[in-house]
Amino acid sequence: MAITTEHVNWLRTAAAAGDSRAALELGKLLCLTDTDPHGSGGIGPWWPEEPWLRAAAQALPHDVEALMLLAGRLAQQVSRLGDLLDIQAGDPDDLENVLDLEVGNPDAMKAYGENADTVRRRRSEAEELYARIRAADPPGDWEPGLDELGYLLGAREQPCTDRGYSFYALRDDGWSGSAHFSVTIVASDADEIRWACDRWLASFEGGLGNLILDVYEVGAATRSIDLREHLDYDTVDWRALTVPDLSGRRLPAGSPVPGRGLYYGFSEDLE
Repeated sequence: MAITTEHVNWLRTAAAAGDSRAALELGKLLCLTDTDPHGSGGIGPWWPEEPWLRAAAQALPHDVEALMLLAGRLAQQVSRLGDLLDIQAGDPDDLENVLDLEVGNPDAMKAYGENADTVRRRRSEAEELYARIRAADPPGDWEPGLDELGYLLGAREQPCTDRGYSFYALRDDGWSGSAHFSVTIVASDADEIRWACDRWLASFEGGLGNLILDVYEVGAATRSIDLREHLDYDTVDWRALTVPDLSGRRLPAGSPVPGRGLYYGFSEDLE
């Protein structure tokens, strides 16, 4: 069923009133966006799903999906801000250098309210959530993604070798002078990837220039759709194309994609 503005508004109202399941569903959707469509992101990295996922994880302490969504996004924040630096084994000054180089401005991380301590906090929290998920002994479909999360956090020595998930990956990229911007949105539900694409185009005035939807089934790329061929001004005419259903084991919400350097939800990069 298509995700409507009315449904998202209802989720927000219910979540604000203390409905933990609504908070979880809203947080899951907002993982797929760069900014909250009804909030203000301010400057710098913004994670609109985080307060809702925190509320859900607190109210549902044994819900694997809630814990995995929050853990996965925290791990992605560590990657975005610290390049997955081994904080405990490395020199703390190295982390500050990575943060400064990432944005090309030694004062930028201060403007974002970030420093080595905030990245350490995220990593520590993600490790705690990872341990709680392991203790919950989730079903087998979660195992490869959980193994990959453990590897990214340094809790496992070997990366996951099971790469048999099915998922969608929306890619957009473009140049501004010598800077190359790219965005990737990963999801495993067709309605969610359509909604996420619409939100991205709305928030960034039609995107960056390239808009490709890749379909992965059982770990292999099976189809690539050039969405630019279906753009109607700054929106995709979804009636003009078919997003194929996924076969095989779907990537669980919040899980990183084993072996591909992809995280569930919205990711951006600047080179």
